[in-house]
Amino acid sequence: MILEVKDGNFSYGKVRRGQEPAYLYKTPIHLQVNPGEILAILGPNGAGKTTLLKCIMGLLKWKNGETYLDGKPISTLASKNIWKSIGYVPQASKMPFAYTILDLVLMGRALFIRSHAQPSEKDKEEAIEALELVGIAHLAEKSCNMVSGGELQLALIARTLVSHPKILIMDEPESHLDIQKQQVILQTIKKLVREKNISCIINTHYANHAFYFGDKVLMVAKNKPVISGSVQELMNEANMKDYFNIDIKKITHQDDDKTYQMMVPTYFGESVS
Repeated sequence: MILEVKDGNFSYGKVRRGQEPAYLYKTPIHLQVNPGEILAILGPNGAGKTTLLKCIMGLLKWKNGETYLDGKPISTLASKNIWKSIGYVPQASKMPFAYTILDLVLMGRALFIRSHAQPSEKDKEEAIEALELVGIAHLAEKSCNMVSGGELQLALIARTLVSHPKILIMDEPESHLDIQKQQVILQTIKKLVREKNISCIINTHYANHAFYFGDKVLMVAKNKPVISGSVQELMNEANMKDYFNIDIKKITHQDDDKTYQMMVPTYFGESVS
């Protein structure tokens, strides 16, 4: 499934007659994500990244523009059909109730279960399969409030996968996690996108993560035009200075048949005497 946004922009509150809306983005949003592609949305705090995701999914209404799923305006589609196509993974936070990890994942089958019906054996098999896919099936009977933040984030990904989405949208899934859990989650996302041939949009604060998993990048910042393109095209020293107000060096390292790229802030550098 192809997801597109054409001429998208958003503003909070009502607009008085004769006044222009106070748009959140300096220029309209244009993006397209194809099956098997990952789009990384990159920007500082307060730039409107989470709001952008909500507009893309229809949780907030664009002031201008539209989101399209395979060429059809999302505003014309039934809510059930939208959520059968889009899987949303919010930032992990403590759950209000002590569901087991299995029960949490089974919630992702809600669209396929009749009202007042109990999950079937097939639903449970799907949930276990999703947990195995993200590597935490051994936690199925544990309380979701008794696992680590990284394990809970993987459970939320599994909850989304049981609905077999064609598009995966994730809000900073690697935030507040240690480096090992970040690596596990990013590897899992990349593997799922490639193997399942789904489209993926992911918000992130981490420029280096965009190098790792992104095919495309969209950069936003207050009072800056929205820019988008390939990771190699846009992830450069000038744009990082302009959008993050930080001086960095883009480092490329070749090791046998692999090329590694990273961005290193210049204040980490040391003078050689």
